[in-house]
Amino acid sequence: MYQVTASVVVVGWSKHFVHFIDTLSDYNVTVRIVQSPVFWRNDTDVITVTGALFDLPAIIITIAIIILLIYGIRQTATVNLILVVLKISILLIFIFACYKYVNISNYAPFFPPNEGTCLFD
Repeated sequence: MYQVTASVVVVGWSKHFVHFIDTLSDYNVTVRIVQSPVFWRNDTDVITVTGALFDLPAIIITIAIIILLIYGIRQTATVNLILVVLKISILLIFIFACYKYVNISNYAPFFPPNEGTCLFD
């Protein structure tokens, strides 16, 4: 089950990576090496053959993760810690950048008075 889950995540990362490269530059990557050979079509609920040979970014990301895992659990934990600190830092920057737009009067009354009837009376 872990292998299926990991493959789905890596293919998703691959799509984001290809989109990032397309956005960053005008480099047009060939479709034959950046798409998966099969594709699930949501509109027809069938698996479609795309004509691609392999998903090169997904293979590279998988190899990078394997090398990281082979290198050691301590390094993997360090990378995980760095990513978590990065995510928390981004959230804190967002909170502190937007706090002045919060209208405190919207929180009064925090708990509105009960105007309904009790079903158990």
